[in-house]
Amino acid sequence: IMARQGYALTFGLLFAEALGLPFPAAIALVAAGAAVASHTLSGPAVLLASMVALLIGDSAQFWLGRYSGWALLGFLCRLSMNPETCILRSAESFYKRGKVTLLIAKFVPGLNTMAAPLAGSMKMHFGQFLQLDFVGALLYSSTYLLVGYLSRDFLAATLRGFHAAGRAI
Repeated sequence: IMARQGYALTFGLLFAEALGLPFPAAIALVAAGAAVASHTLSGPAVLLASMVALLIGDSAQFWLGRYSGWALLGFLCRLSMNPETCILRSAESFYKRGKVTLLIAKFVPGLNTMAAPLAGSMKMHFGQFLQLDFVGALLYSSTYLLVGYLSRDFLAATLRGFHAAGRAI
């Protein structure tokens, strides 16, 4: 699938995750990185697709947070595994670490969904949000693409093992 629909698949999964849906964006980036290592996909094109998806999704979340405030955050927290402390932990992290939270938010489950609407609800300037979100998205995308790129042989061996087990069963 990655060879045929890699760019669209990467874009779609990252966009869905940026909107708060529980999709495996990091796994998609690792698979895309492995596809880049095998010369199936272009590295700059995959990075561009992932950055555009994340920035569009996060911007939508930012504006929803700006206009709906804590109502959106409450809804997103009801979808999380620990809804009671979801908003408090996310808001506390945002207050403690400030805007730097946007740089690392993508790596922290739960916070990745809450950071953009929190920034919007706290009336952060959109230009500043976009700059920090761009750097955070670039860091996130390039890290997981690099992991996939470097572990291509391991991933290929693992997939061969799964295929062999599937045929044996």
